[in-house]
Amino acid sequence: MRPVSDVPQLPLEVGRGRPAVLHFWATWCDACREEFPRLRKLLNSLPERGIGVLLVSIDRPEKLSEVERQLRHYGVAKLPAVVLDAPEPDPVATAVGDPSWDGTLPSTFVFDGKGRLRKSFIGTTKPASLERALQAVR
Repeated sequence: MRPVSDVPQLPLEVGRGRPAVLHFWATWCDACREEFPRLRKLLNSLPERGIGVLLVSIDRPEKLSEVERQLRHYGVAKLPAVVLDAPEPDPVATAVGDPSWDGTLPSTFVFDGKGRLRKSFIGTTKPASLERALQAVR
């Protein structure tokens, strides 16, 4: 896991010509703690299905050990993850490509193989809804 600051490149870096999912969360986010158990199975299945996935923690780099501990606890520690040091949500929202995103966590974004945003889930989402969005970009 590494700290990052270049959000616009993440969908292309993660997808590498494939669809990609960026899942934004934080260690301090109660809704994130409730959502991970529901999404765990689907998120863990994405790499073997040829879909890039990246768990993006909105925490300070000094919280790296807490981020790693929580990912292990949620059963998603094998997935690629980064800590995004972004104290202000506006530049991140702009970089993701959804002007309606105000930094609400959790939030999940689905990109096509060219790195274009295709579906946003602001707040918690259901696995079936995320699965439908993934089917639409494949």
